[in-house]
Amino acid sequence: MGNGRPSPEQGLSSKEASARLRKLGPPPETSSRSTASIVAGNVFTLFNAIIGAFFVLDLALGLYADSIFGLIAVVNSYIGIRQELKAKATLDELAVLVAPRAEVMRDGAAVELIASEVVPGDVVQVGPGDQLVADGEAIASRGMTMDESLLTGESDGIKKGEGDRVLSGSFCVSGSGHYVVDAVREESYAGRIAGEARAFRHPPSPLQEEVNRVILASTYVMLPLAALLILSLKLRSVGLESAAQTATAGLVTLIPEGLVLLMSVTFAVAAVRLAKRATLVQQMSATESLAAVDTICVDKTGTLTAGELRLAGVEYADGVDPEAGARALSRFAASAGDRNKTLEAIAEKFPGQPARVSGEVPFSSEYKWSGVSFDGGSGGAIYVLGAPDVLAESGALTLPSRLAAKLEEETAAGRRVVAFGQASEALPGDPAANGAPKLSPLALVVLEETLRPDAAETIATMREEQVDLKLISGDAAATVTAVAFAVGVPREAGVIEGPDLPEDEEGLKKAALENTIFCRIKPEQKKALVGALVGAGRYVAMIGDGVNDVPALKRARMAVSMGSGTQVTKGVADVVLLEDQFSRLPEAVGEGRRIARNIHRLGRLYMTKTVYAATLILLVAVPGFVFPFLPRHLTVAAFLTIGIPSFVLALMPSDGPLYRGRLLRALAAFAVPAGVATAIGSILSFFLVDTVAGASLAAGRTAATTTLIVLGLCFILLLERGPGREHIAIQSNMLAMVAALGAAFAGILAIAPLRDFFDMVLLSAPEWFLSLLAAAAGLILASALWKLPQIERLEVPEERVEAERH
Repeated sequence: MGNGRPSPEQGLSSKEASARLRKLGPPPETSSRSTASIVAGNVFTLFNAIIGAFFVLDLALGLYADSIFGLIAVVNSYIGIRQELKAKATLDELAVLVAPRAEVMRDGAAVELIASEVVPGDVVQVGPGDQLVADGEAIASRGMTMDESLLTGESDGIKKGEGDRVLSGSFCVSGSGHYVVDAVREESYAGRIAGEARAFRHPPSPLQEEVNRVILASTYVMLPLAALLILSLKLRSVGLESAAQTATAGLVTLIPEGLVLLMSVTFAVAAVRLAKRATLVQQMSATESLAAVDTICVDKTGTLTAGELRLAGVEYADGVDPEAGARALSRFAASAGDRNKTLEAIAEKFPGQPARVSGEVPFSSEYKWSGVSFDGGSGGAIYVLGAPDVLAESGALTLPSRLAAKLEEETAAGRRVVAFGQASEALPGDPAANGAPKLSPLALVVLEETLRPDAAETIATMREEQVDLKLISGDAAATVTAVAFAVGVPREAGVIEGPDLPEDEEGLKKAALENTIFCRIKPEQKKALVGALVGAGRYVAMIGDGVNDVPALKRARMAVSMGSGTQVTKGVADVVLLEDQFSRLPEAVGEGRRIARNIHRLGRLYMTKTVYAATLILLVAVPGFVFPFLPRHLTVAAFLTIGIPSFVLALMPSDGPLYRGRLLRALAAFAVPAGVATAIGSILSFFLVDTVAGASLAAGRTAATTTLIVLGLCFILLLERGPGREHIAIQSNMLAMVAALGAAFAGILAIAPLRDFFDMVLLSAPEWFLSLLAAAAGLILASALWKLPQIERLEVPEERVEAERH
């Protein structure tokens, strides 16, 4: 090799590589994208800042007992962050399994290294699907074609010859070669534009977007109410200490600070639970995004089938000597630089030694054939291997009737068949534009794949979960449909081939929605189909394992890779199925839906608190009612009706509905009646005890707190109920939790030091009666409000409302 460059066969010595690695030093610590990014979000930071401000205000005024709620917020934050760090440690251990690796020549032998172990001067082997981990210069190429779309946005493959630059972050789509590394880590191209290479992925999950809307709505409500309350207190000349108490108690209750924290914790717990099932979540929010999936696009190979090819037989053309045909297949498989499963299956059946190659066209999913030309010393022949129907359609191949019948028979049985022929013309320089040369058929090679044993059961589970399946494959229609029907896809399912797909946007969208099986699909068509489904409002999960799946994976809302997939597919995936078990995906979807139901249930709880606080502030600010609580009263009420229940509910199974795209409306359907009823019941209790019964101010406040806690615990039991869900039974563990919390409040009232600390008193029998009477009135009011047509319509999907209207 000239120019002082190393030989592709030798590479660096281990001693020299170790010295260079020591010189580079330890790799910079990178934060896993798997860590919970929710807690670090601006909204959560804003909420903690507001809590902290009131905490400091209370301390400045000497109201130490009233600052308990601030301490609880700190403790809650610690618990959440601790849980996420534990989840991060688990996920980082699994992430090592899918980290980018490189095949590096050391001491004349190929060794597999992780990216941080590659040093300048290393010679790296590159094959289809390999993602480059460092920059360098190509020193050998056999049709090596690189996709740099992750770096530049341009999806067209770029052929690299000797002396051309190759960049980290790009990946090989076809061909093979070697390059010598000259820049690693932060010095590489991808390192210098860190983060940009994957900026196209990982949008907020649907639940994140909806919860953000809920939080923004709460914030918009809080700001004018804060101004109104402060103005009201100023006009009534309330003292500074009393005003601080009222403002702290009223405004902090408006903030659903625990919702964001618990959503983060729930994501982390679910990610660890999925990790134990060999499912790596590379984006924490992906655990919930799975809940929104209503369409799954899969390839046949590696998903419905095991992905391993076995050569089932070879049918030679008339006049072809089987021994000569076998030698030609052997030489072709051994000499081709582009290694794929088809060539490996042929090489296993017909082992041989590589010959000198004078020209090569690597296989591409775009034109579905590959070719090798040998120089004169190796026989001077030109061979082509490819899809028989594609070669026939281009005019390059005409099969004799016997081979054509064999092709039809084998494809109908679900087997893959490729044609092997000899060309009399040179291989084209641009195979995508010029097509294959004219061929004389030599043989049909029949390849067999094994169906995954769990494929049929998995597809049945998907139908039960109302998840639509789209089978998108580059294989022939007969092969794909045979496999699809074998795993339970209905025989009446729509089938369409790539050449028949409409090119206009609306036509493609219609074809994507109406059909289930898509055959002879090119990578760009696969991407277009996924895009059409996304454009039609579907939440699409795309499962891929090969380099040809990358464009579609990037276009899908949820990218899923098989653990045995290429480096680049695992790099862009949100979820990696480490053990290649297709059945894990429906399990993950079920886990995501469990998360979403839990978060929706928590949303009802926290939204009720916000509505209750807003109503209470309005009743105090406008009519001028006395605020019935001290901050410490709201602390104990929030602890018993929000704090403890929310952590328990976050991990308990939920039978509630999924509110896709209408979370704010649906939460309001429950929370507005419950929150308004709680506020009015609390004010009524205070009025009845303090004014009507003529008891002390402390007794009135204790009665109001009692009513608040009783109503809060009752509404916890009703969180699952709603229009059409009156039949849902209250879970026994929910009853046990509420009973325990009620007993805890009774204990606080019974134990004198606790009762004094929270500034409450023992109620007399008439005062207990009035307090519980106010709670009963609140429940009746909430029940009446829930039955209002305007409230019921909030929870019903808009399309159902429109249907009932017509």
